[in-house]
Amino acid sequence: MDRVARFAAVNTKIKAMERDFLNSKHYIEMLRQRSIQDLAAYLKENTPYSKFLNDINPETINRTTLEEVLKRNMVNNLDKLLYFFHDNYRDFLKALFLKYEIADLKNFARDIYNNSKSEVAVDSYSFIGKYSKVSFDKLQKASSLRDFILALEGSEFYEYVKPLLDGKRENLFRLEMSLDSSYFSIIKKSSEKLDKSDRAIIEKWEGMVSDLYNLQWIYRGKKFYMLSPEELLNYTIDMGERINFSRRRELCYSKNLEELKSKADELGFGFLFKKDETSDIFMERRINRFLFYKLRALSRRYPMSIIQSVAYTWFLDFEVRDIFSIAECIRYNLSPEEAGKFLIRAV
Repeated sequence: MDRVARFAAVNTKIKAMERDFLNSKHYIEMLRQRSIQDLAAYLKENTPYSKFLNDINPETINRTTLEEVLKRNMVNNLDKLLYFFHDNYRDFLKALFLKYEIADLKNFARDIYNNSKSEVAVDSYSFIGKYSKVSFDKLQKASSLRDFILALEGSEFYEYVKPLLDGKRENLFRLEMSLDSSYFSIIKKSSEKLDKSDRAIIEKWEGMVSDLYNLQWIYRGKKFYMLSPEELLNYTIDMGERINFSRRRELCYSKNLEELKSKADELGFGFLFKKDETSDIFMERRINRFLFYKLRALSRRYPMSIIQSVAYTWFLDFEVRDIFSIAECIRYNLSPEEAGKFLIRAV
């Protein structure tokens, strides 16, 4: 299919939907709010989110309900993108959206593991089963991680988590890592069915993402979990733009954190470990901010490509994450200046 014919209509729709993104003024005002109710009222009365908060009473809303509304808004907008695609491209977008479903699945698994799952509201897990073959009804009946894994049978995730059934003890950590790994395997298989030019763009983008996630994982695995180099390497993502398997192996076998940071710096990722700020707290924000600007550059460079849809998806996710972060900072009564440090978008 001609690229203009494939992407012109969806790009026009994306441009229209991007007009609903929050601007810097909105961010500044959100940071000034001092309660979740004030934040919800501001979003309802002064931003494009008003249409999704129309039936919500800001005076009685809590953080959980606000997050549920924002996630439902994400689902609504992602569905609008799917309308414009067919066949392999539609399948690819659905694979791309599994990122958000995996986040919900991990939260659900944590609730089971911590025995905090009582009567789970469907609205709390807006993405489960939306773009995959997961049965939410089956998951609701799970009372252990083993039940959880068995409930995924027939879905895209089952082949990746099934090996965990051989374990003697329930292990939430390995389950979460397997779910995360499954995403990159699924997206890689799906992208291979795109046209050659789009496949190359996605390979470059997912390579950037994988490099950063692998570095974050290796750092945290060494610092917090004290895992062996072999186990660290086993859980790395088998993709990368700058960091191939040989380099991943070198990073995993670093003698200590200082050597790891030195090797990361040589690869151009020293910004993840700024000495003037706490690496552990701000690393994820640095990763997402780096990806924000890289993705914006890619979308400008390849206007008639699948990257436009990928960019919209990620930018929407970044915005919702920032609102969640602001809500969390309100909870801890942080000043606007301090709260701004946790945001993906610079204000």
